[in-house]
Amino acid sequence: MKREIIKEFDNLGDALSTLNAQFSYRLMNLCVKAEPVSLLSIEVMIEGESQKLEKCAQIGKEDDYTFQIFPNYEGDIPALAQAIFKEHPEFKQEMKTMQVNISIDEEKPDMQDVHYIQLTMPEVDDNRYDLLNDGVKVLYDGNKAQMEAVTAKADAKFAVLIVGESKEDADKLKAARDKQTKTWYEQRDSIYNKKLKEIEDGHKKWLVKQAKERMVRHREEQ
Repeated sequence: MKREIIKEFDNLGDALSTLNAQFSYRLMNLCVKAEPVSLLSIEVMIEGESQKLEKCAQIGKEDDYTFQIFPNYEGDIPALAQAIFKEHPEFKQEMKTMQVNISIDEEKPDMQDVHYIQLTMPEVDDNRYDLLNDGVKVLYDGNKAQMEAVTAKADAKFAVLIVGESKEDADKLKAARDKQTKTWYEQRDSIYNKKLKEIEDGHKKWLVKQAKERMVRHREEQ
């Protein structure tokens, strides 16, 4: 089989893989859970110099819906908070304090207050539930159209390159192409369905919270 055919086949796989990676990244930035990827684009101005968030803070997770941002230098907290708000105004920010033992002697603890920023993901209430589902569908449809366009373009090149090849090689190429596109299309759908489930779980979490709050109010009114 011609080298050009193998190269074009590999190019198709790379293009479909890249589109899925971009799709996944965009969905992660429609934040429901605390996705570390959503913090990658944050630039913090420290003494006139722009730095990535991970360079000037340690990032932890309290649970699936909450980040803990520990500054390398406590004086940088205002700059961190401003940079995070600029990129993700939807995140709820709270100043927190944690006591940490800084002593190397286990028998003589030296507890010190460590200040950090707690970021809580926005709740998936009824309005946000609809907006997220609509947004995910738009991204899915866009990615699907891009993948189909890339595949069609590759198929047109294959049709030219396969001229002169044996029927056996042509059949092998078609089978390999079908298997490859099926794999990437199924991965795309898996990414999509996983995000829909995440949104659904977030909405159920909000509904449970609302039900508990109503129960508390009902008890207080009795």
